Amino acid sequence: MRKLNSLITVLVLALATTAAVGCATTGEDEVSDADSNSTAAGKFDLWQSADGWHFHLKAGNGAILLTSESYTSRTGALNGVLSVENNGVDNAQYKVVQGASGGYLLHLVAGNNEIISFSQTYASKSNATRAVTSCVKAVTTYLDKQEANTAGARVQVEAGSTNQFRFNVFAQNGQVVLSSESYTTPAAAWNGAFAVQDAATTATNFAILTATDGRFYFTLTADNGQIVGVSQMYTTKSAATSGIASVQTTLAKLSVL
Repeated sequence: MRKLNSLITVLVLALATTAAVGCATTGEDEVSDADSNSTAAGKFDLWQSADGWHFHLKAGNGAILLTSESYTSRTGALNGVLSVENNGVDNAQYKVVQGASGGYLLHLVAGNNEIISFSQTYASKSNATRAVTSCVKAVTTYLDKQEANTAGARVQVEAGSTNQFRFNVFAQNGQVVLSSESYTTPAAAWNGAFAVQDAATTATNFAILTATDGRFYFTLTADNGQIVGVSQMYTTKSAATSGIASVQTTLAKLSVL
């Protein structure tokens, strides 16, 4: 699937006009070639404001390409991010529409034509159309980077055999230091990973327990009292204590998405 994403990007870039236009947030309609020449991957950011949760899709140069509507929960916003990942690699899913006050903007739509996210307003239809290239590139390079990230500190969501999902937190040495319970959707699992990162900032959320075979492990509890992560087994209590320190250090520096 990721190879197909890369192929789509190559085809889109080949068919695009020479100067791809990114979606800036400064109000400037024309953006420099920094995005098209950048080797950095696209990225998502997620935040909460007074009206709910939102996300951005950003180009490799940091320019905001797409913005979401507000969601009532972080899980909902993460589901929107996953929908961008699924649909944003296909330039046919971008619709150029005329803005209410003039100009043109992009709508990224799902298979049911529901709008997932939208761009800034462009002065001309051709500029908005060319901006599709930057959006496709950002999504595809993000996915390629995620697939290539198989070593070092990271969060990885995996599907189980019964349509259940869970995540693992990997330390810099590539070892799993924390695993989740099962979730019913990928978005819920990603939300659990964010909950783990939030909870890990408080030392008292960790508890060291003894297994039936005498080994030690620790749990991480969120502010709502729910256990959101369980460690591997350790032969000594001091090793489990060191494991907690490793989890806190890893999560403090980690970008979950």
